[in-house]
Amino acid sequence: MSGEPSLRRTEAKAYFANERTFLHWMNMAVTIGSISAAMSGVAGHAHRKWGDDFTSGAVVVRVLSLLMLSLSILIAVWAGYNFNHRANMLTLKADGPYDSKLLPAVLATCLVSSLMVVFSGAVVRLHSET
Repeated sequence: MSGEPSLRRTEAKAYFANERTFLHWMNMAVTIGSISAAMSGVAGHAHRKWGDDFTSGAVVVRVLSLLMLSLSILIAVWAGYNFNHRANMLTLKADGPYDSKLLPAVLATCLVSSLMVVFSGAVVRLHSET
């Protein structure tokens, strides 16, 4: 019985929802990648123009921007894999979990931790100036 095709009908809106989800994740990947590129550019500019006072800060910002760029690439790859997997499940009319609980948690954790690093750097910088 498990080898027989299902008589369930898959609605077109399920395919469009899968596509929409993929596009939302790709939008988030491009946004994070753009922020990462901007942070890297600002760190390089600060290092060249403001001298050695900003070298340690520039290194931290560059490392953070590379981590965010890696996260952006990971999100794009995961979105492509998830889109393909869900499309195959819809084509086969398979029952199963169509949601992803791992990536939103990883994304939220990484974004909050990177914002905490930037915020703590700003607080340390403000504290050292006073």
